[in-house]
Amino acid sequence: MATLKKLSIPARPRRVFHRPLDADERWATARRLLNDDSVETRDRVAGLMVLLYGQYPARTCRLTTAHVIHDEKGVALRLNRTPLRLPPPLDGLVLQLVDIANDHQHTVMSNDLNAPWLFPTQRPGKPLGSKSEAGRCAALLDLCTQMPSAVLQRLLGISPAAAEHWAAGAVRTAYAAEVARRSDG
Repeated sequence: MATLKKLSIPARPRRVFHRPLDADERWATARRLLNDDSVETRDRVAGLMVLLYGQYPARTCRLTTAHVIHDEKGVALRLNRTPLRLPPPLDGLVLQLVDIANDHQHTVMSNDLNAPWLFPTQRPGKPLGSKSEAGRCAALLDLCTQMPSAVLQRLLGISPAAAEHWAAGAVRTAYAAEVARRSDG
């Protein structure tokens, strides 16, 4: 007769709360990434996707040239159903990545779209390895103050529950800032 071994299921890891990046630091970093040619273009764009649009680095690195739309209106990225129009100079940086990907002789194609990766690495489609959760939190909270959560869903591809969660967080953050401002005066 065989003996049964005990089965143990590990506990679900706790979600760590990351304090959003300070607005001044976030925008200073974004300005540096937009303007500093000494930083590699793919790193600049990946960082800006986190700081400006709250994207996970793991999701950003799975973008291909097929996700980039270049038309008479400018440059857009299809992160979800509604293309996200990119402002200058970010649009130019993304087009540089497209040119690099298209010119590369040994380009690895993505599996689903048969297009070159926008962020080619030794392991295409794998995260680029930056600690970015604080910048991502700050970006999503800021974006929620500028547009309805349904718009965020369509542009950024976040779930309805996540969009509502971030919108509620933005309201709480704005309220806390207002209370702090009143107590200082």
